[in-house]
Amino acid sequence: MIERVKVVEIDGVEYLVTEEVKTDPIEFRVYYDEKGTILFYTCEKPEGNYLIIDTQAFAEKRFDLKVIDGKLTRMIPGITIRKYKPDDEGISCASEDLSVVANTDNIKQQKWKMSSYELR
Repeated sequence: MIERVKVVEIDGVEYLVTEEVKTDPIEFRVYYDEKGTILFYTCEKPEGNYLIIDTQAFAEKRFDLKVIDGKLTRMIPGITIRKYKPDDEGISCASEDLSVVANTDNIKQQKWKMSSYELR
């Protein structure tokens, strides 16, 4: 709560009056992308994916964390598995051979996108 002081005039006499103003509680937020990578920390409320975090996590502002299953998680560096998977977006390749990039319409194509799995 914040107190605000204002001047009120009653019968020609000015009085200082304080009033309590309710404010929204401060939320400490961490914003992240669709892969769980930390983008930024803030108390503001922009659009995007975020978690509400405690003051300790906000004070540390660690960018070596990931958001996994709705929680901030420390990752073990270097233990990442990457794999190309069929998708609706990504690189167009021959459907029989991922190593052949499809530049023409005369071969059967499949789009592939890189997926990353980080071991905890």
